[in-house]
Amino acid sequence: MRRADPHRGLIRALIARYPGLLVLTSSSEPWASVTFSGMRHRLLCGAGIDLTGAEEADLPLAGHIVADLSWREDAGGLVIEALTIETD
Repeated sequence: MRRADPHRGLIRALIARYPGLLVLTSSSEPWASVTFSGMRHRLLCGAGIDLTGAEEADLPLAGHIVADLSWREDAGGLVIEALTIETD
């Protein structure tokens, strides 16, 4: 069985929660600690979207949870960084 891609899932969940969010570029890389494994994500998005509360948002992802999410305004738009952890 093929596992769901948490990077694509994160992008879909963010766009569903914040209509109009435009992801310009994105990247992800594997991440692991002694007890958990998952992925780190970085998204560069167009400006103009209010992401207030995004750090606390419940974003549904198949097979992963969003363990940490932060965002900041940058000269090129918004930068979103997130850590997702495998749940199974």
